[in-house]
Amino acid sequence: MFEALGKRDLVIQGNSMEVAKNAPAEAVQLVYIDPPFATGGKRVGKQGMSFEDPGYDPVTFTSWLRPLVESTHRVLKDTGSLIVHLDYRTIHYVKVMLDEVFGYENFINEIVWCYSTGGKSSRRFGRKHDTLLWYGKSSRYVFNGDEVRIPRKGGSHMKVERTAEGELVQVKKDAKTGKVYRYPVASGKVPEDWWGDIPTLNRSAKERVGWPTQKPEALLERIIKAASNEGDVVVDWFCGSGTTAYVARRCGRKFLTVDKSDAAIATATARLAAEKEESKEIVPPIVLSAN
Repeated sequence: MFEALGKRDLVIQGNSMEVAKNAPAEAVQLVYIDPPFATGGKRVGKQGMSFEDPGYDPVTFTSWLRPLVESTHRVLKDTGSLIVHLDYRTIHYVKVMLDEVFGYENFINEIVWCYSTGGKSSRRFGRKHDTLLWYGKSSRYVFNGDEVRIPRKGGSHMKVERTAEGELVQVKKDAKTGKVYRYPVASGKVPEDWWGDIPTLNRSAKERVGWPTQKPEALLERIIKAASNEGDVVVDWFCGSGTTAYVARRCGRKFLTVDKSDAAIATATARLAAEKEESKEIVPPIVLSAN
């Protein structure tokens, strides 16, 4: 099943726990997972696409997820990373489990993805963010900050000056040392650990394919470019709409993506096939069944 890993793109239909358990060791650079959030009930998108999201309590959810995390640790290269995407329901419990499996010392970032769409409440502040926990396999993890720079915003406490060469720079003086720092505006900056510049997908977004929990391509592009290099293997154990695979290929990475859902596999492969039609040079992924 894994003979082509790293050489061809792979879409596998089956139980992600079993696929991960049998995947080769130290063969993958980046694993991103966006598992069910334990909301309870059915998540429904357009065109009838849906999946059951069990209403696990946090302890049961964490126990369910742990074997997949352990398998992920085994398949990652020494330079590799795992990024787990969840929300307030289980994230704190999962953080403790990840510390146990990966080691507290290998925790890199808690990334807060902020957005404003969705329902409001009259009894509490609106729950308007997801949390992404980033762990490295070791201290040798890849981080390409310069690949994901964002524009610098005006109106900050820093003055804006123009150099003799005509370049705009933001200027900051350290009050203690007196040292002056100059940041070229055109170069942008590496994002902080809160991301408010990537909106969720609205109902009419062009990239929507109908999957109920589809994530924006821009979100996955930042993650993939930051934590992997061209030619690396990127894995998503919960394929869903196929966004991870779609963006990984666009960024010059190889991918392995897995899901047990017929609808998810059909959606992802159709999305990847549509891109192939736009670029005849793209080699279609190998689609396999793990059953």
